[in-house]
Amino acid sequence: MTTMHVDYTSDGLGVAGKNLSFMAEPGFLEAYEWSMNFTWNGQACPWRKMDLRWRTHICVWAARHALHLDGAFVECGVDTALYSGAIARHLDFANLPRRFVLFDTFAGIPDVTDMTEAERQMKDSLNTTYYFDCHDFVKEKLRAYPNIDIIRGVLPGTLSAIQDLRIAYLSVDLNNAASEKAVIEALWPQLVPGAVVVIDDYGFTPHARQHDMWDAFATSQDRLIASLPTGQGLLLK
Repeated sequence: MTTMHVDYTSDGLGVAGKNLSFMAEPGFLEAYEWSMNFTWNGQACPWRKMDLRWRTHICVWAARHALHLDGAFVECGVDTALYSGAIARHLDFANLPRRFVLFDTFAGIPDVTDMTEAERQMKDSLNTTYYFDCHDFVKEKLRAYPNIDIIRGVLPGTLSAIQDLRIAYLSVDLNNAASEKAVIEALWPQLVPGAVVVIDDYGFTPHARQHDMWDAFATSQDRLIASLPTGQGLLLK
């Protein structure tokens, strides 16, 4: 049996015989490297040892698609703003007539009702291993973007800040099904036709409850989620 050479492997993904030129596109790569490696006050993105270019590419693609629509950008689950930072840098967001709203506790995954024991264990592990109070870090990172709003708190309670706002791009990465269900049910009516929802944890086996919740929601809207090898899901309004 012939062993196939793998051209790219990271983030639980390995591919062979695929065109990977999108990862080296200068504008994208500069934005990714800046966002991934931004450091302030001794703090940095905790995921720097991982190659997350493919996942970031999906977010940038969705954001660029959203520029053809009439609506704001919203990210629910931000951490150190890897994705939103790359989007802002790549699209020169400060010079766009758009609003980008970022929601997070900026201190890890909160303890919310309706979590399963597995979700609580994952929360505790991630909070201990990766997350830190990054609110000031993100504010400094995105200081050059006056049209990016950073809203701290536990979702969905903080969504009142964008009540009735039309949304063209939505990213959801909250690491538990209950919070993500509450967010998409609240924001779905505000998504414009053609808007893209990027679901960060959709295809990862430890997030099976989120996967099933999203599938049920998509079915209720007569939609189908595209499952990507990155583990992400794409849902179109």
